[in-house]
Amino acid sequence: MHRYFPLLPVLLVFSPLIVHAGQQKPAPVSIRVFCEGNEKEGESFVTPVELTNPKRKAFLRKVPICTERDFTTFLPFPGRDGTIGAYFRLDPHGSDKLDQFTTEDRGKLAVIMINGRVAAVLRVERVRDGILFVPGGLLPNEVVLLEMKYPVIGRESEFGKKPAKEKKK
Repeated sequence: MHRYFPLLPVLLVFSPLIVHAGQQKPAPVSIRVFCEGNEKEGESFVTPVELTNPKRKAFLRKVPICTERDFTTFLPFPGRDGTIGAYFRLDPHGSDKLDQFTTEDRGKLAVIMINGRVAAVLRVERVRDGILFVPGGLLPNEVVLLEMKYPVIGRESEFGKKPAKEKKK
């Protein structure tokens, strides 16, 4: 027992570094899809939120259906309200979760939150192709951050390549 005692101070000093070494770097833009819940489910499972369109109080389930960790590529486009919308292609896991959600909760509301703010409220319809539609709510600086993390649909081969330097004459 005594020969292990000298290791205790070393472990105490380095334990915070060991704990943080396995954690992932936070995403540049947080995008979460939540399903409408019911107040009767209890505050452990749902949280109240004020929606603006439609204007009413809703209860959202606390566990998101899919997040930015499920994205593989995206395609931004101009939104109707001056913000930017996007299509997000999901990985197989995210695609399965979205398919299951849109099958089981058809007709309910899906709330898309970007960096903690309500960006879009959609009526749930069946999605089988693994593409999440976000009609708006992204800001230009958020799209730039997303372009650094995910390839744009149709331009995947260009992702991560540095632009060629122009030659001086």
